[in-house]
Amino acid sequence: MKKLGLALLGMLVLPALVMAQGMMKSNYLEFSKEAFDKASTQKRVLFFAASWCPSCRAADKNFNDNLKKIPVNLMIFKTDYDTETALKTKYKITRQHSFVYVDAKGVALKSWSGGGIDELLVMTK
Repeated sequence: MKKLGLALLGMLVLPALVMAQGMMKSNYLEFSKEAFDKASTQKRVLFFAASWCPSCRAADKNFNDNLKKIPVNLMIFKTDYDTETALKTKYKITRQHSFVYVDAKGVALKSWSGGGIDELLVMTK
């Protein structure tokens, strides 16, 4: 039982330590203005998601299950539909599970609703 506890602890702690040391990088992040601005030289997509939205949760799982499919030059920012009201207004977002593909200056290039990793990859080619 003690070995199982240590193994579980290692499974939880090691990934957190690796992430904290910057050794692992994900291209699927929670939105923050700082991170969004820092990624201006890459392709950027805002994913407007709500915690209460079943299709948003499915898309979130789809992205997390397919992180290796996300190109290195593409950043996806999971954006809280309920709290990021200024961004919703700026990009005319009226429903959750919406995406906005933006250029380096934050100007919308494309927007769409629904889908997961496969649709995102098509829309950002």
